[in-house]
Amino acid sequence: MKPKATAPSPKAVVMNMFYTGLGIARSLGEQGVSVIGLTAKRGVYGNFTRYAKVLSSPDSRNEPEALAAFLVKLGRGLDTPAVIFPTRDDDLVFLDRFRSYLAPYFRMVVPEHGALTACLNKWSTFLAAREAGVAAPKSWLIEGAEDLKRFAAEIVYPCVLKPLAAHHWRKGANWELVGARKAIGITSAQELAAEYATIARADKRALIQEMVPGGDDCLLIVACYLDQRSRWTGAFNTRKVLQIPEGFGTGCIVKSAAGPTLFDTTRRLLEGMRYSGIAEVEYKWDSAADEYKLIEVNPRPWDQHRLGNAAGVDLMYMAYCDHAGRSIPEPAKTIPEYKWIAEDTFITAAIRSLRGGTSKAGTLFRLARGKRIYAIWSARDPLPAVVYWVTFIPALIDAGTRALWFALKNKVSGDGNLQKGELIYETHVEKPESLR
Repeated sequence: MKPKATAPSPKAVVMNMFYTGLGIARSLGEQGVSVIGLTAKRGVYGNFTRYAKVLSSPDSRNEPEALAAFLVKLGRGLDTPAVIFPTRDDDLVFLDRFRSYLAPYFRMVVPEHGALTACLNKWSTFLAAREAGVAAPKSWLIEGAEDLKRFAAEIVYPCVLKPLAAHHWRKGANWELVGARKAIGITSAQELAAEYATIARADKRALIQEMVPGGDDCLLIVACYLDQRSRWTGAFNTRKVLQIPEGFGTGCIVKSAAGPTLFDTTRRLLEGMRYSGIAEVEYKWDSAADEYKLIEVNPRPWDQHRLGNAAGVDLMYMAYCDHAGRSIPEPAKTIPEYKWIAEDTFITAAIRSLRGGTSKAGTLFRLARGKRIYAIWSARDPLPAVVYWVTFIPALIDAGTRALWFALKNKVSGDGNLQKGELIYETHVEKPESLR
């Protein structure tokens, strides 16, 4: 009697092969999962990982209809529906739009429509937090210039001007219209009126939010997974050690942190939304109010998710197992401290910091001490880093030469100030989710 044939394990499909997608491919590939990576850009470092078969595909932001047709064709050729992972807000919007069309071929690691909307729309997130009894900064929904006048007496300064949904500021030419900023710090009514007039050219809808005092070291993130029945499955904490640009940038050095801080609060918030999937929930400590306040809910994988793999709470593999019909692995009970470093951004920042003297560069390197994992480099999968540095080194040499010249000039002139408009950070990778 012939033994029963076992059903093939579902493949995983990863949308985009930048930091986040490369990390997902590695986390799943290390577990023996067959991974298909999708890329709309040739030459991206993640395209060269050993852990994925990478296919050129249309882009979810610019060619959603073409991508839907591409995925259906791909899905028809698979033995069993694949588990698909988004890596950007645009991917979430795309998968939600084509959910029923793609459902026969893919199991989506995406919350249901209601929960997804509550996370992507910052005003809806604020309302959900209020409903769940979770502290959040005061917020005002702006749908036109008349709302600025209506709320003039209520708005407190400093405050933050944000897009109602982050992906709205990324569409077409909007990113240039808003000055390539994901959020804008505001100190006065006059500044608010001027900045709103600027961003309204891209989208009249916006959120004004009370600014929680404190530096980037006051930020705490709960990274978690809730299964398809909205049951809390695993979580860990992270803290930002270095964020570039400061205040409204992306984490350049992020570390895992022990303890179940805010787990109960986050669980109450997400379960109230009937949430399922991967989430990165960000809070900031308000010393005046003596409490953490909710900043945002990111309903998908994010840049630093590989900290979970290092800490024994691999949310990507948990999600795969849940959607593939496998047993979800138990999370580690003790969380070791690791630091995730975006090495390209870090080195650029270190070189640029020479303009302010070698002590600033030394501070950056001290922040990076400890057990480390990297956004691009992996000893088990070195080719993506090799490809990246081959393309990045010429720009790095140019930036280094200019920084050293600037430092030498400062030493001679005694002028250590940065000229207006000079930044210590440039984006060398596409990561709209984290300039999220």
